[in-house]
Amino acid sequence: MADLASSRSLGPLGLHSTLQTLFMVLLLVLVMMSLVFGKFAVIDQQPPLLLPKYLRCYRCLFETKELGCLLGSDICLVPRGSSCITLHIKNSSSTDIMVSDCRRKEQMHDCSYTRTSPVFGFWIYSQCCFLDFCNEPQNRVLSSP
Repeated sequence: MADLASSRSLGPLGLHSTLQTLFMVLLLVLVMMSLVFGKFAVIDQQPPLLLPKYLRCYRCLFETKELGCLLGSDICLVPRGSSCITLHIKNSSSTDIMVSDCRRKEQMHDCSYTRTSPVFGFWIYSQCCFLDFCNEPQNRVLSSP
């Protein structure tokens, strides 16, 4: 009988064994709860980033740096993967007339090119960008060709 009592004592080894068993039971309960309720609790989880269906661009049919948009200020929408565009029409006396619009994927072949204009002495530089309203005057970054 003395041996039976000594084996159940809460001495250093008995207390350690009891705590280890309690931790195992607690861990088992947590695992079972996660299986029943679907997932572990995650702290500070952010929702997935959903991209909008359309890209919004600034549209102006005739604009100067000095006077702003003079004709046709509007917003245009194109499917994601398309671009916003600004055409700069310049001459040697640094006149800069701009046309801003949207370009679908199929029309993006004219992004970032420089060519001569049908009007003698002028050339056209196009600049595309891919974020909402990136072609607005305050967001436009022009790097001269």
